[in-house]
Amino acid sequence: GRHSQWTRPGRGSQDSCNPGEYLLEGSGITSSKTFLYANAFASLPPDDLIALTHLHEPAVVYSLQQRYDADCIYTSTGPILLALNPFKSLPGLYDDDCMTRYWEAGEGHGKKILTPHVFGHADKAFRAMMLGIQQGQAVFKRAEEDDDKSDEIFINQSILVSGESGAGKTVTAKHIMGYLASLSQRKAEHAKRRRAPSPGRGEGTAPRRSILTRQISKAQSWKAGAQVEEKILESNPILEAFGNARTIRNDNSSRFGKFIELQFKQTGSLIGACMETYLLEKVRLVRPNAGERNFHIFYEMLAAATEDERSAYFLGDYTAKDFLMTNLSGVYDRRDGVDDRRLYDELVVAMSTLGFDHPMQENIFGVTMAFLHASNLTFLAVTDDSSKVDESNPHLQPVLSLLGVEKDHFESALCQYEIEARNHSYTKQVDKEHALHGLEALVKATYGSMFNFIVQTINKKIEFKPKRPDAVVSGTGKAGYIGVLDIFGFESFEKNSFEQLCINYCNEALQQQFNMYIFKAEQSEYKKENIAWDFIEFPDNQDVIDLIDKKGTGMIPMLTDQARTAQGSDKKFADAMYKQCLPHPRFEATNLQKAKGQFVLLHYAGPVQYEVEGFVDKNKDEIPRGAAALLEHSSNSFVQLLGAISNPTAHATSGSAGQRAGRRRPTVGGQFASQLLELRKRIETTAPHYIRCLKPNQSLQPNAFECGIIADQLRCAGVLEAIRVSRVGYSQRYSHDAFVARYRFLGDIKGEKDPASALVDILAKKIVQAENPNAAAPDDWALAAGIQMGKTKVFLRQPAFDFVERIRAQQWNKAAVKVQAIGRRFLWRCRYLRVNDKIIKAQAVMRRFLARKRLQSVRQARAAQTIQKQLRMYSVRKNFVAKKAIALWFQRMQRGKMGRKRYAELYKKHKDEAALEAAQYKAAVTLQGMARTRAAKKVVSERRKEKSKVKESFYGDSEAVKILKRQRQAAALQADKHAAIAKETARLRNQETDTLRQKLIKAEQTKEAHQTTREELISLRNEKDMLQRELAAAMAEVGDLKLQLANERAENKKLKEQMKHGVMAPVYTSTQYDDFADLKALDERLNGLSLRAKQDRKELDTLVQSLAILQD
Repeated sequence: GRHSQWTRPGRGSQDSCNPGEYLLEGSGITSSKTFLYANAFASLPPDDLIALTHLHEPAVVYSLQQRYDADCIYTSTGPILLALNPFKSLPGLYDDDCMTRYWEAGEGHGKKILTPHVFGHADKAFRAMMLGIQQGQAVFKRAEEDDDKSDEIFINQSILVSGESGAGKTVTAKHIMGYLASLSQRKAEHAKRRRAPSPGRGEGTAPRRSILTRQISKAQSWKAGAQVEEKILESNPILEAFGNARTIRNDNSSRFGKFIELQFKQTGSLIGACMETYLLEKVRLVRPNAGERNFHIFYEMLAAATEDERSAYFLGDYTAKDFLMTNLSGVYDRRDGVDDRRLYDELVVAMSTLGFDHPMQENIFGVTMAFLHASNLTFLAVTDDSSKVDESNPHLQPVLSLLGVEKDHFESALCQYEIEARNHSYTKQVDKEHALHGLEALVKATYGSMFNFIVQTINKKIEFKPKRPDAVVSGTGKAGYIGVLDIFGFESFEKNSFEQLCINYCNEALQQQFNMYIFKAEQSEYKKENIAWDFIEFPDNQDVIDLIDKKGTGMIPMLTDQARTAQGSDKKFADAMYKQCLPHPRFEATNLQKAKGQFVLLHYAGPVQYEVEGFVDKNKDEIPRGAAALLEHSSNSFVQLLGAISNPTAHATSGSAGQRAGRRRPTVGGQFASQLLELRKRIETTAPHYIRCLKPNQSLQPNAFECGIIADQLRCAGVLEAIRVSRVGYSQRYSHDAFVARYRFLGDIKGEKDPASALVDILAKKIVQAENPNAAAPDDWALAAGIQMGKTKVFLRQPAFDFVERIRAQQWNKAAVKVQAIGRRFLWRCRYLRVNDKIIKAQAVMRRFLARKRLQSVRQARAAQTIQKQLRMYSVRKNFVAKKAIALWFQRMQRGKMGRKRYAELYKKHKDEAALEAAQYKAAVTLQGMARTRAAKKVVSERRKEKSKVKESFYGDSEAVKILKRQRQAAALQADKHAAIAKETARLRNQETDTLRQKLIKAEQTKEAHQTTREELISLRNEKDMLQRELAAAMAEVGDLKLQLANERAENKKLKEQMKHGVMAPVYTSTQYDDFADLKALDERLNGLSLRAKQDRKELDTLVQSLAILQD
């Protein structure tokens, strides 16, 4: 065999699994360092790992990893089916075509052998049941202690699905039920086709609709008459809503165990089902763990409730963050992306399909919402020993309304308790803390009762009820069943309590049954190969089971005694347990653990440490007497029913004290032990089929296989225990041909008719003689050596296999020495030839390198001359272009300055001339006006004199004439006054007109000046932009020149260094530019030009600002 080191990765590691040397301490296989032989695979490991030549833990884990990487998630290990959760969708793995292939293979129509699959396992159970029904013969035979007894016939089958949370147990159970339901439907359809006439031309049968993909709308409900297969599958959404929750390891973890009995009649048609549940995790209702959710139903209703439902259940705008029951863990959604609203719709459809009418649904949902409101209730302390309900709490009224109870009764039931003594009852108040504990007990008990009611209702709807006493004989009754057990796997957490003890106790019992089944399978294999097996002893874990459940001394009976004692407590239970169980080899408790109330049980999967805190209360699971009476006196008939279910001993008050004690409420541990005993009896009457679900990683990620986690789960699932059981007997098995092919060179078997038998005899003698050379010859060499010849296989015990492998390795080593000697000579000669060839090639490469180096030196010298020439040319041209640009700029600036100066002179001259002309015009107008006025006055005076003479001559000196004269003079004076006023008004108007005319002339002149100034400003701005661009270009060219100058200096320095050390002989003569003095001078001139350009830029900016001020 091939040896390679196997490193056992710890939990959470993702190291690759390579079988080989492996330390198997604590695995149950061996307690020392052992070499385990690896298996060679042509492609993938076999579908059945029993076919492995070397069967041990590393080989199993490595084979599972290889198959998992190839998306082969199902693998058989003898009668066990291992199912790895891929955490992703695998197309075509569960569709109708896949179902059809396994159905046809079961019918014998398949053309090839199919790979392991959950459908194949379910089909095998179905075919075995049908074969037992039809022929009345044993499908699975379990040998009795006495071989003369007849074998037992097992018609009924059971499929046991187990694994830790997140391994895919629930989904696997769904696929099993779906396949069996679909198979039943196929059977019914084929029976109808055989009874019906064959279709004629143009006729045909409608395609079968898979039961897995069949959907029902709300409108169909119960009236549509759903088939029994559909009813069974529709029970899954209901149980998942009320019994599943998100945990750290799984988003849809079943928090209870269930055994589903699928009932079939003689034709193979599914006629009914019945389910039984185990150990619902009710403590989650009041104390969910961090990072987990409560049961799905609370989040589904809060997410999908309609407005009417929210009003009826007093939800308002509440969300999951508003209730203590759903916000304690701080987790509200699911990591798998499933929508709670869609699940709620599926729940309503499923309940309608199974016959939950609308009033019953309202009652169930109403009580469920009452639990949410009850989680927010508070109590007020009246005194140190008494309390009352907080009436100001807004959730009190919804609780009272939904449960149909009154406030006073509710308060007295939780804040008081009744004591019976000497046929008298006394009422005593309780403090706030005890009242809160009473409320929690009421919620847990009522929810458990409601869950049991839902399961009972489902059973009534799907269980087969025979209409005739001879239903089985007539072929219409139950002829057999297939039980599907979805049970919790072995659990070991950082803190383990009463729930983990019950779960691990269940796994211990099932593991014992599993070991017995493997023992029988080994017996069957040995009998088939005609191998003696009476001396083989198989392990048994009955001592652990007795330690837990043995009457009188077991942990559960001691816990029951403490629960039924008035003064019972966790400490008293721990003291009694330490005293009774400490001598037991499977029980451990150090002094430190005793002080902390801890103990360790050595289970088959490994040691588990438990803490006794809360054991007694969890085992009691009692509801306060007043709380039970509160439910029974509710105005809601459904709540009354739940009260009767939660407290079946409430009415058992008559009779003697002994009779009342006999009717006491059973404890959780005792009830679970009874259920487990019934379950084991039921499984023992069936032929079991085992499916072990495995989770490849803890992060729930696809394509991630962690070997340490898989190894732990294999150990906890009992798979490695089964391997250990197989290794107790003949653990190594070869077919005759494989045995001869592997060990033929260890003995001379040429010419033998039966080479395998001859080789076994030779090897057996070598083994016996090697162990005890002086021993007498045994009667049977092979049996003494630990080797037996079967009909088709050779069986070897582990010591014999190790010895044969050791001498085989020795023979291989001897042959290898000779082969190595020849091989080493050949390798060394090949090495010499390769080295010689490489030396020659290296010399050629070196010569070529030196020649290329000399050529490179010559090229560099020529390139240096060319670069210097181009640089000098570029520098001179650059200097010229810069000077030219600067000269042009100064010329433009000077012309602009002169033009502006000339413009200013012309503008001033024009302004003076315009002012002089305006003054002359005004003076001329004034003089002309004065001359005209004087002439007019002279004419008026002369005319007045003439008129006065005429009047004096005409009128005389009469008094009337005087009066008229005086009147005329007054009129004349008045006329003169008016004329003077009109003249002054005309003068003022003329003056205003002149002023406005002058202002208009000035405005036109100012407008023209502004227009000219604006044009000059635009021109100056354009010149500024052009100068800035030219200056930037010049600066860029200067920068490039500086960069080239620096590069040339570095290159020149490098060339000088090479010449100094004699690396390259100079091929040019010294010139006047070798010291770069002219380049330095040019650099200084460029710096001066740059400074002047900056100064001119400042002047230009100042000028632009002045023009802007002038324009404003």
